[in-house]
Amino acid sequence: METALQLSPGQLHLVIAPPALGHQLTNTFIVRLALAGQVRVLDGGNHFEAHHIARLLRRRTSELYAALGRIQVQRAFTCHQMLAMLIHSSTSPEPLLVLDMLSTFYDESAPQMERMRLLEHSLGQLRRLSSIAPVAVSVPPSPLAHRAGPGSPAPSAECASFLERLEAAADQVWRFEIPAAQVQPRLF
Repeated sequence: METALQLSPGQLHLVIAPPALGHQLTNTFIVRLALAGQVRVLDGGNHFEAHHIARLLRRRTSELYAALGRIQVQRAFTCHQMLAMLIHSSTSPEPLLVLDMLSTFYDESAPQMERMRLLEHSLGQLRRLSSIAPVAVSVPPSPLAHRAGPGSPAPSAECASFLERLEAAADQVWRFEIPAAQVQPRLF
């Protein structure tokens, strides 16, 4: 799937999509950016698929290793690590993609007020970085969309407020949904 998403400096872009579609969009986007130049990826949900990215790149260029070398990946496993990585991100003009950022803030081992404070600081860092380079953040539409299924806990109101804050901070929001399956009427 080719994506027409365009990033521009000075704006914080937000991509809200169901997990499978979101991964497909961000992988395609990473490939497109890596073919054009350097790209920084900060993975908050441990969803960066290096092998899949390599397969996509191999289809588009004979210079696979050069393109892979232009992708810088960091992984954050906690909200504290996410903030630290954003603080220490270089202020270079290369695009920055933050994958599944909020998953690090949904970890309830940290108090809710602490997670909210760290999120606010992280949003400030994203604004700082977006003033210099194109920045996009991807998240699923629901706090627990990646774990959804029978018996899954419902997202808490406080977790939903994290997405609301991120949406309010974004300059541009792209929202994607998987269309509902069409049921073909029976003939008889």
